[in-house]
Amino acid sequence: MLQKQYFVFLRFEKLFKKTLVISSGRNYKGRICVYHQGKADKHQIILIDRYRILNLYGSVLRIVNDFFRTAFVGFILYENGLLNFILLSEGVFKNTLIFSGGFKVFNAPLGSTQRVFFIKLFDSINSIEKFPFSGALFARAAGTFGRIVSKNRIFSLLKLNSGWQLKLSSNCLASLGLASNLTHIFLNVRKAGVNRARGIRPVVRGIVKNPCDHPHGGGEGKGSPPVAQVSP
Repeated sequence: MLQKQYFVFLRFEKLFKKTLVISSGRNYKGRICVYHQGKADKHQIILIDRYRILNLYGSVLRIVNDFFRTAFVGFILYENGLLNFILLSEGVFKNTLIFSGGFKVFNAPLGSTQRVFFIKLFDSINSIEKFPFSGALFARAAGTFGRIVSKNRIFSLLKLNSGWQLKLSSNCLASLGLASNLTHIFLNVRKAGVNRARGIRPVVRGIVKNPCDHPHGGGEGKGSPPVAQVSP
């Protein structure tokens, strides 16, 4: 019976997916405005919950890989029967119990969401809000994180792994742990067709183009370099 209910819940996954066509970098006249874009495959983007203000426990039913995100996405079933996709933290596996909300939870499991004020200093956090009820904005890519270096009841000082330091409200929500999929930095593209499927076209030097295509174009090969480097 439980297995039957489990597959029933998985059937609702398609309600959270939307087909998205990647832009070709052209305007309404068909002229290129953004270079190195176009001819991408159609992909479905997963609509995730960036707010997580339910104050409920939930179980991870399934872990999937979204084309438009580097971190893993989890399909969550909450205590009240609500289903949602969320960004997962590293170390969260299938059937793991996590908490979503702003209440203080002692010994909160990895991947749970809490207010910044309730999180210990120098603990790794991800999916951090910019201001209360804005939704997760910082540290969402694979392997990224931030740390609270100082805090009081009003403001907290956040340091990201990029070196940036931000002053946030202590009522902002954040997830415990690092963003999942740490091995993404070792991704090997292997062939040009992989990037073409993503909508990334080849990058060509301006000096080898024609004058109508780039300010550096034309001339007699490398014998006529541009006077000054300019952009198209």
